Amino acid sequence: MAPLHPSPTNRQQVEFAMALADSARNALRPTNSIEAVPPPPDRDLQGARPSGSAPGKAAAPYTTEPEAIAKAYYVEDRGRERRYFDDYQRKALAMRATDTSISSKREDLNTVRAMLEIAEARGWHSLEIRGSAEFKREAWIEATVRGLEGRGYTPSDLDRQEADRRAGERRQANEVRAVAREEAREDRAAGKPAPAAQHEREAREKQPGEPAQPTIADNRRTIREAQKELSADGRVMLAALSEKIDRQMNRLNTEAKTEIKAFVGTELVKKERAEGPTVLSAEMKRAATTPEPTRAPAPVPTPAGRRIEPEAPRRTLGR
Repeated sequence: MAPLHPSPTNRQQVEFAMALADSARNALRPTNSIEAVPPPPDRDLQGARPSGSAPGKAAAPYTTEPEAIAKAYYVEDRGRERRYFDDYQRKALAMRATDTSISSKREDLNTVRAMLEIAEARGWHSLEIRGSAEFKREAWIEATVRGLEGRGYTPSDLDRQEADRRAGERRQANEVRAVAREEAREDRAAGKPAPAAQHEREAREKQPGEPAQPTIADNRRTIREAQKELSADGRVMLAALSEKIDRQMNRLNTEAKTEIKAFVGTELVKKERAEGPTVLSAEMKRAATTPEPTRAPAPVPTPAGRRIEPEAPRRTLGR
């Protein structure tokens, strides 16, 4: 029997129903937002330009965004609102921004960082954080890392420790980039050629083709980044899949397993970016965290009526 395929009309109805379900699910989620806290009145008296004064040649901050955000999202203006989409078809809305607030239905770390990148570019120093508990926690931590004041959330000691840890990583990364820029500037001044690694990187950027094969260190870094960005249930799912990879793919070497785990982590992050945090039921979480029982090897069948005698111990000659 030939397989049945839905007609175009039925397919459109299914797609419409799925889109309607997604819209209903998004409508039930809380709206997470960060809003600019207006400065005290005395700041204008100290020479700061009031927000309502005429701008100079530079564009108003709420009509532009950092370069990294412009490359990561598709941006559309609708009246006084600026919308950021994951795709050019405008099916996955990531954020909305006005001149005083940035909001999103998402609460993953990638979206939180993007929202704060925009807030930083606008020159906001104090933020009012609203939304789910998970969003407020991540927004407070990331705002603290950037030296911004986050209001609307009372951090725990663990939150402060995490903020200190991320701030240290951010400082270290900035120092590494600063040293690299200084070395490159000194090399150019001395007329020295660029390092071989930089030449290779520039060649990859200029010449189209297959990207370089990631190393095991790259894949492990991808797994760590996925664990940081995924929701709590998403991390449970990644851990369960990683354990399954280790258990059922024992013929593969460590490098191959790590590559598969990195792929799984990347796909889970993409799914959460598009659909929101992973939500597991109690039964699903229990199944994901309970290790599977170890199976004993099956007994080797022996011919009927034949007894296998134990093998005599072998004797080896010592040196």
